[in-house]
Amino acid sequence: MNDKEVWSQFKNGNEAAFAQIYCQHIKMLFGYGMKLVKDADLVEDCIHDLFIELWGRKVHLGDTDSIKLYLFKGLKRKILRVLSKKRTLSSQTASIAGEYNMDTVFSHETVLILNQLNSEQEERLKQGISKLSENQREIIYLRFYANLSYEEISSLMLINYQSVKNLMFRSMKSLRKELVTSFISFNLLFFLVA
Repeated sequence: MNDKEVWSQFKNGNEAAFAQIYCQHIKMLFGYGMKLVKDADLVEDCIHDLFIELWGRKVHLGDTDSIKLYLFKGLKRKILRVLSKKRTLSSQTASIAGEYNMDTVFSHETVLILNQLNSEQEERLKQGISKLSENQREIIYLRFYANLSYEEISSLMLINYQSVKNLMFRSMKSLRKELVTSFISFNLLFFLVA
């Protein structure tokens, strides 16, 4: 079944469809939540609250073509709400984006490639990623780890489509520059961009 059909069944009260949505997306949601804030308990609480609210409001929910994007948006809103409540008076003027810690998590294939590189090359790649802005690290995570399309990223990050493309281009250009100056194989560059 496609996302639209599963979502429709869930909205009609089908517990199996709800369980399928939960089981299919829980790990990805937790990974994304941990990119937003390094507090596993907070992330777990927000995910569980999200699913409780979804079940309670199922008949009032709109349709969606992408359950993953719908859940990512919901989780991000929940985490931002919790973070904004936790901020003290002195930090209320600080940007919520400053509370993000968007470390990049590599796919299995990337880990295998990195394991073949010597420790110096691996360190250079980490340095390149650490030089990226929070938004650049988030967009790389969403595109390559969560496999979201540029349209979905645009919707999730609340920036227009062209800005997403531009941000990705600048991110990859920065990584390429770091990797090329560090003499890392162009095969790795191709893998990161593909």
